[in-house]
Amino acid sequence: MVNQEDPRVLRTRQLIREAFRGLLRNKKFDAITMKDIAQRATINRSTLYTHYEDKYALLEEITEQVFHKMIPEQVLNAQEFTDEICEQLILLTHRYFVTFYQICRMESKSIDTLVDEKVRKMLQQIIESIFIKGNHHHIADGHHTKIISAMTGSAIYSAAHYWFMVGENDRTDLLVDIARPYVTNALRQYCNGDEYLNDPSMRP
Repeated sequence: MVNQEDPRVLRTRQLIREAFRGLLRNKKFDAITMKDIAQRATINRSTLYTHYEDKYALLEEITEQVFHKMIPEQVLNAQEFTDEICEQLILLTHRYFVTFYQICRMESKSIDTLVDEKVRKMLQQIIESIFIKGNHHHIADGHHTKIISAMTGSAIYSAAHYWFMVGENDRTDLLVDIARPYVTNALRQYCNGDEYLNDPSMRP
């Protein structure tokens, strides 16, 4: 088994990721092979397979790393899903699309599907973590927490993705104005306007 903390392993994995990013800028994902990645990283294929099962595992890791590096500390430490936290998640998700698709070309359905599933899942996990840390009695049941987190994350993802796809990238203020009330009002309605959203601006 590969020792993930070994400096040589870390350097090799970084080399592989950089090679993969370079290929994504100039070549469709579906056309990239593990041989291409190994050649660009100047390693043999057996070494590449030691670190990554396939190019999908590599893409998933890069997707996750890019997203996590962009999460603000305020969101990571949040214990309430406030208006401000919702806004930051919307902007984060939109900014992620802009950043990620500067790395790779968008013609691949494989990329779209994998990124869609991964980002939705990461948003759900972030939101679920906020709810759990806040110890909200409204959604004490674990299944409720996951469902509400999934729906909230999906709404944020869909709004940010649509905004990116239509090219309105200079009007993120309008994106927030449209998406934030939709998300926070839905949560407020679910929780009957109680202290679930601990934000005075959201109270009736």
